Amino acid sequence: MFFRLLIVSVFFVSSLLSIDRVAAQENSLENTSWQLKTIFGFNNAEYTPENPSDYLLRFRLDNRLQIEADCNQAGATWTVEQETISLTALVTTRKLCIQPSLFNRYIMNLNRTETFELMDNRLILRTSTETDWMEFEPYIFTPSF
Repeated sequence: MFFRLLIVSVFFVSSLLSIDRVAAQENSLENTSWQLKTIFGFNNAEYTPENPSDYLLRFRLDNRLQIEADCNQAGATWTVEQETISLTALVTTRKLCIQPSLFNRYIMNLNRTETFELMDNRLILRTSTETDWMEFEPYIFTPSF
């Protein structure tokens, strides 16, 4: 009897820790803003935006994601489970941005994002392929007046 109680207690505590870890990861993204540093692609290609603040991710409350995509605005919902991130219900305006715009590549990678990492003050979003991923740095709003 004692052994069963011990096993049930250990299982219960470990499941609570697992829930706390998922909540902690989700909370670590919630209310954060990130600007695009680099998009990495096939054949070791690197695409760096001229103005990183034109490509923003703002993780809002209630799992809402606000996206700046060059001259376009977008939105989505986001959920996290361990290292997996799901961006769903992605909608975007479709203005024609002045070249060299990374709009298409950026939105395409966001649509295919599957995992994320937070490390060394960077956010890494990885797609379903090994070659396509994006690196972000924290975005801090600084007024221009």
